Amino acid sequence: DLQQEGYKVLLAFEESIGFCCGDLVNDKDGVCAAAVFAEMANQLYAQNLTVSSHMTTLYNTYGHFISRQGYVVVPDPSLTVTIFDRLRADAAYPKTCGRFAIKAVRDLTTGYDSTTPDNKTTLPASQASQHLTFSFENGCVANLRGSGTEPKLKYYVELSGPEPAEVTATLVEMVTTIVETFLEPSRNGLKWSGVE
Repeated sequence: DLQQEGYKVLLAFEESIGFCCGDLVNDKDGVCAAAVFAEMANQLYAQNLTVSSHMTTLYNTYGHFISRQGYVVVPDPSLTVTIFDRLRADAAYPKTCGRFAIKAVRDLTTGYDSTTPDNKTTLPASQASQHLTFSFENGCVANLRGSGTEPKLKYYVELSGPEPAEVTATLVEMVTTIVETFLEPSRNGLKWSGVE
């Protein structure tokens, strides 16, 4: 779709499936991604560098990006809608989650985005699915969405910073707070195995 609109896709991915590198293969493909990685390693080797040393340079320049993905099992599909409706409560989205301040909210179910002048998302919205994105003051981004194929409510949470141990500790605290505060597993009878 993006290519038909005139965009050049450099990289696309899904955390659990794979990467689409450029227009070599128009799908998320591990073989193509491995070939691109091998090409990069070869170019680094020609410069007397290693992949590890290159990663260290990238970490020092951009920081460590850490993510956690997971889900809660939702025994009743209507409960997913109830949880999301509570979070959006007449467009009065939460301003905090525990001790963490929320900077922005995007709701791909209703089409709301607090970061745009007209409060309309630039991404496709659909009332057929539940999807909220919370951007926090500390740079954390949390996506919550209902699964389209399983009785699950999924979360994808990421944070970056200069020190990986500190970023990981904060991220684990945030995931726990987000799940306990926003999804309320105990109150809603959801099954959650915690965060690693």
